[in-house]
Amino acid sequence: MNDDLSHLFAEVVSARAAERLARGPRRQGDNTRSDASRLATSLRAYARALEKYRLPVPPVIRDELRLRSGLPS
Repeated sequence: MNDDLSHLFAEVVSARAAERLARGPRRQGDNTRSDASRLATSLRAYARALEKYRLPVPPVIRDELRLRSGLPS
């Protein structure tokens, strides 16, 4: 269980960093949409895993998922 959650959380951290970099100065060939999509996907996977193990989803993660689900992809 712990390894699964650790791996998923590491992916959330990595996806957040990629999205943060994508919001910086634009370079030719950058794909901001895929970074945002990657982050949304990793947040959903982490939240599902927490629920699977009957652990609470932190409010920050839950709120970010709610925000992202309302945005066009």
